[in-house]
Amino acid sequence: MSAFTLVFPSQCVSCDLEISDKAKLVCFGCASRIKWTTHLDKEVQHQIIQLVGLPCVLGAHSLFVFAKEGVEQTLIHRLKYQHSKQTGFFLGKRLGQKIKNKIQEGSIDLLVSVPSHHRKKYDRGYNQSESIAKGLSEELNIPLSIDFVFKTKNGSSQTQLNKDERAQNVKNTFVASRKFRNLNSIGLVDDVITSGATINELCKSIIEMNRSIRITIFVLGVVRHD
Repeated sequence: MSAFTLVFPSQCVSCDLEISDKAKLVCFGCASRIKWTTHLDKEVQHQIIQLVGLPCVLGAHSLFVFAKEGVEQTLIHRLKYQHSKQTGFFLGKRLGQKIKNKIQEGSIDLLVSVPSHHRKKYDRGYNQSESIAKGLSEELNIPLSIDFVFKTKNGSSQTQLNKDERAQNVKNTFVASRKFRNLNSIGLVDDVITSGATINELCKSIIEMNRSIRITIFVLGVVRHD
């Protein structure tokens, strides 16, 4: 098996159909079933900003609406549990291509990926949010830093928790660097936003270092709350 095949599979990661364009993760049919946010940008941005609920968050962007049992879940599962950080890089670039004309040059000083605890990063071999941020950074030409914020607690998975439990699970989890004091605006990058608890807690730690900082959220998927 070639290194190219390891990075870009010859089969669709969702249905196993052979892909003629090896630089794609899913076939045309599965891609057509993904609920891209192209026509939902304003609704999705409003939802994310409401979920986080902090005045420092001024903008938000998502690649798709996350659907359980859908192609979107297959992609996220591959990224998080099948040792495919290249999936994150690829989707991060795809998000960057989608929103490039909406990001004013120089409006964001730095991209910051949501950190994972060092034990979880060691077990997985990488931080999935960091791999997304690398693709986004390359596409938007915005520098990325992975040493501005740290996760100090290795909490349980958020997957099966309700909204209040999620908030409690990540409480006092992050420590932000004083280097945030030298920035005017940042972009926070994560994989999927559900309740907003993780991003909310991370933003609070950053605000402690810089109360006037402006924050934009970038995620691959958002769970709709209709």
